[in-house]
Amino acid sequence: LVRDLPTFRPSVCNRLDRNTSGIVLCGKSLAGSQYLSRCIRERTIRKFYRTICAGALRAEASIEGWLVKNEAKNRVTISKEPASGASWEGASPIHTVYSPIAVTEDYTLLEVELITGKPHQIRAHLASVGHPLIGDYKYGSKSVNDILKKKYGLEHQLLHACRAVFPEAESGPGKPLSHKSIYAPESDLFLRLESGLF
Repeated sequence: LVRDLPTFRPSVCNRLDRNTSGIVLCGKSLAGSQYLSRCIRERTIRKFYRTICAGALRAEASIEGWLVKNEAKNRVTISKEPASGASWEGASPIHTVYSPIAVTEDYTLLEVELITGKPHQIRAHLASVGHPLIGDYKYGSKSVNDILKKKYGLEHQLLHACRAVFPEAESGPGKPLSHKSIYAPESDLFLRLESGLF
């Protein structure tokens, strides 16, 4: 609304982990920001990522667990079952779905749908099942990452927010986005790794 313009500033409504590329949702009006924030909170916007992980994942899967963040170390821990103890206070349930796009014996190109959205979720969740993201020195394999760093210049996790799908909206600020998908192309580095590894 015009009356909101003097005080409203366009704002970012979601965040990405550091060194993760791709789509960030922003509201350019107060109503738009409120709509996006509500959709993110209610998990009605579907968010998809592209990554390459170590090892072969040959089938689509849905994985769940519990995540707790150590703020001092900026690191999360994953458990498949609810865990007890002081270090697990405030643990959050997590849900990640992945689909392989291309597979070799050593690597898998994945599309990942983030059902819940917790810090480091994709990185830590895939590492917890034995398939860390390439380039991820926090949760991944140093030996694998060192090889890819030397060959391709990869210095951080290869994770890209590639697609967002908006829910149905019959009216209001979400109507122009109803059932629409937005895409962000992968970086040249991502495409170079994809071409070289598959």
